[in-house]
Amino acid sequence: MPFKRIAACGAAALCALSISTAQAAYPESGTPVRIVVGFPPGGGADVLARAAALGVSKALNANVMVENRPGASGIIATDYVSRAKPDGYTLYIATPGSLTILPNLQKVPYNPAKDFTPISLLVTMPNVLVTSPNSGINSIKDLIERAKSKDVTYASGGNGTIGQMAAEQFNMMAGVHMRHIPYKGTTPALTDVAGGLVEVTFSDPSVKSLVQSGKLKALGVTTVKGSDEFPGAPPIGQAGVPGYELTNWYGVIAPAGVPQDIVETLNRAFAQAMANPDIVKTLAASGMTATSDTPAQFGELMTKERAKWADLVKKANIRLD
Repeated sequence: MPFKRIAACGAAALCALSISTAQAAYPESGTPVRIVVGFPPGGGADVLARAAALGVSKALNANVMVENRPGASGIIATDYVSRAKPDGYTLYIATPGSLTILPNLQKVPYNPAKDFTPISLLVTMPNVLVTSPNSGINSIKDLIERAKSKDVTYASGGNGTIGQMAAEQFNMMAGVHMRHIPYKGTTPALTDVAGGLVEVTFSDPSVKSLVQSGKLKALGVTTVKGSDEFPGAPPIGQAGVPGYELTNWYGVIAPAGVPQDIVETLNRAFAQAMANPDIVKTLAASGMTATSDTPAQFGELMTKERAKWADLVKKANIRLD
């Protein structure tokens, strides 16, 4: 074999060995993995991120940090992650809003179908329709009757969030028109509903502590089955709006282009975290059901969700407020 060919083969072998070694080193010692959250601390996505970070840290034997970048209903954080280096060190808690809803309502600075790498679905949950204990609204039927006779407002964590979609789906199916008041996150929305400034909101299950303390009252849940965490709140589809159903979810994604072996490593790490009994218990206490799937399955879910919300936006003529 000619010397040049031998040298080339040797160089190629060394290169392959170098790449293999670099891939096997993920995550590198001393390099933290960041989980970005597009909302302020305290909401459901933040609760999930902090619980998952503990489990993933153990699974990867690495430092895993949570970084909150709130604003614009998650668009700021989503755009930030889309531009991050695709090396597996910047991850994002994906929520329906910025990935599957807002792209149907406005121009966003990223392509939700092309600029991200799905890692895994992490939790599913109902949304919970809540009001102030002093609102005089004691049931779904009470809310419908009031909304048909006077101006009723609903709060959301921001334009294009799942809370807005839950309310607009309710409006369309119940034949009412509750007026939208968007906030910069779930926490301030809940504060004003508890204070009686806005009548209702569709919250993620992190609202449980406020319901238990009596600061808010749960009227119903958006899923077909009731929730053990909200025993007094019936499924909305069985309590006045036949056929109503909505399942909320959170997952984890990374920028497009993350090497497949790192994607698989992260998928396994998050699956391990979501199977950890302590984490399952922590999330269940906030009304979330821990789960996991493959990157392909999670990508398919987001594709279907974009189509579903595009249909609702068109049928209900939803506009940004």
